[in-house]
Amino acid sequence: MTLTLTQRPGCRLGKGLLLAVLALFVLLVGIAVVGMQRDRAPAIAPFAYTDIETPASAEAATLANWLGAAPVVMDLRAPGEDRALARAEAAQMPGGTRLLLSWQPAVAGPMLRGEVRADEEKRLIEALRAHLPDGSAILAMPETSRRLAAFVEAAFPLADVAAPLLLPAPWQGAAKAARAADAAIWSAPANQDETALAPYLDALLAEDVNGAARLRVLAGTGEAYALVHLRDAFAMGMLRPDRFAMAQRSFVASEFSHDLAREAKTWGREEGHAAYAIDRDPQGRLRGHFLTEARETATLLAQLLPFNTSRLGEVPGMRLVWQGGGYWLYRIAPLEPS
Repeated sequence: MTLTLTQRPGCRLGKGLLLAVLALFVLLVGIAVVGMQRDRAPAIAPFAYTDIETPASAEAATLANWLGAAPVVMDLRAPGEDRALARAEAAQMPGGTRLLLSWQPAVAGPMLRGEVRADEEKRLIEALRAHLPDGSAILAMPETSRRLAAFVEAAFPLADVAAPLLLPAPWQGAAKAARAADAAIWSAPANQDETALAPYLDALLAEDVNGAARLRVLAGTGEAYALVHLRDAFAMGMLRPDRFAMAQRSFVASEFSHDLAREAKTWGREEGHAAYAIDRDPQGRLRGHFLTEARETATLLAQLLPFNTSRLGEVPGMRLVWQGGGYWLYRIAPLEPS
């Protein structure tokens, strides 16, 4: 027996609408499932380190020798890039870990960390070994602290804090994987917990006298020092862009401009920047570091570095005791007895 169903004119439209709704529901469920799978899938680091057969610089080799380690050279590479993005020199420690000795980005903009120069590191370590009082504590950025702790008999309160990576914009979505991959190379903490670093950053961003008092509290009792570098200002601009905006530019000679320092100052003024500091990059080119807003010039960090608005050596509670390359070392005044 054959059963025939008869529809009223409006029923065919209702069935079509129902099918469309069901199709849309299936599509949305599919999108959600794919999204959940993507979220569960581990992100892949956007770069990789590659050992290369290139001799380390004399300064890096000396630093590695001081540690009884072998110098190694690595390139930082990313898929699809024909050239290395940065070159690192490191000490291969007897236990298998590696300690960063120099870092030279090969591209403009942030590339994991600021420039580290082995010659500057060597001079600083020699000075600290020769003149630092026993039992001293030094406050410095985490990666600087961790590096110096391998060479110098001193306390570095921030040595075990995860160093923040300076990631270019296309890599921001893989930040967690990038931190893990980088930390694995350097046997460093991978979980970036800004709460551990925030008090130090806040002290550097405070008005100079208030910031010096905060550093004293962080350092505790005893001989205490603060070590800053011009690269710290650039890093601060990446970590706290709402409070410390930075600009950087390299200048090259031309037939129309022989006074490069004047050219850098003029460019900063024309751009409306509030202050400038000048150094030279590893290739010898003049490089300008610019504070973009006037309020930044009053911060402790700006006052401890050689910006044209700074009162170097005159910040109450901070006494300049050594300067070499981009490094500035200050003794923090002891706490007054209560």
